Amino acid sequence: MIPATLHRRFYGEPGNPKYNGTLAFYSLIRRHIHRNSVVLNLGAGPPTDDKIRILKGEVAEIVGADIDPVVLTNSELDRAVVTDGRTLPLANESFDLAFCDFVIEHVEQPAAFLAEVHRVLKPGASFFFRTPNLLHYIALVSRATPHWFHAAVANRARDLADDAHEPWPTFYRLNTRGTIRRLARQTGFQRAELQMVEYEPMYLMFHTIPFLAGVAYERTVNSTELFAGLRANIFGRLVK
Repeated sequence: MIPATLHRRFYGEPGNPKYNGTLAFYSLIRRHIHRNSVVLNLGAGPPTDDKIRILKGEVAEIVGADIDPVVLTNSELDRAVVTDGRTLPLANESFDLAFCDFVIEHVEQPAAFLAEVHRVLKPGASFFFRTPNLLHYIALVSRATPHWFHAAVANRARDLADDAHEPWPTFYRLNTRGTIRRLARQTGFQRAELQMVEYEPMYLMFHTIPFLAGVAYERTVNSTELFAGLRANIFGRLVK
């Protein structure tokens, strides 16, 4: 791993709000919820143990859905359901807001997925998501390498615990701005708001040289909106 002093040189202390993508994403969500909101976390998975991500207690109900039964152990939810990967066992127009945090890159049938999200949202409600941009070097490398490689190195590159869940398979079928807008219209959403963001190169913190290359890339793509399409992540909001 890179020395802490090197990280601080470019990005300050860990969790610096200026470069904290998780804080930025959940701050966006929090601007659109209130005490009476019923919220759906799609791909909720196991507990995050991250107070930034925990909405329980801030809303009337936080429901988690996942194809993995591990979601049933998530104490950060008021209610959890296991899905079959095709349909959501949830009522029509029952949620004020839905969100995915690094989940839609794992969706194999994006049109069907968005149609289900649209179905369970109330009229005027929003679906927020954070996902990799397929045109970014990390996503391009990820798409070109087999799943066994991801399982072997991805968690280590991100400095996750040894017992962290191995990465789920990725498809990247809803990971460009053009595809998102097209499928959003096709599935009935009225508006798509997309923001391209690039923060610190977390995947490259395993060694000094790739980390410095990642810093140079980050500074370049953030220097002008002309390079926005090459930034790492897409923050999206689809409005029903």
